[in-house]
Amino acid sequence: MVFEGVVLTLAQTGKNTVTKVIAVLLMLAMAVQIIKPLGLPGLKRRVDFWKIAIIAFAVWTIALIINETF
Repeated sequence: MVFEGVVLTLAQTGKNTVTKVIAVLLMLAMAVQIIKPLGLPGLKRRVDFWKIAIIAFAVWTIALIINETF
């Protein structure tokens, strides 16, 4: 009984950690884009950081849906 609770708690912690790591990495990518453009297709100017925000929202949404589904 206690073991199942510990496993469930660890599983929930892992799910939250993944979404937090994704959020931090994408925010770092946006900060880097503002400081020095990445030079990738579609990300050649500093003002293109909003495109990373759109991608971040999509990735974060997919991660949340997957975490809640499984």
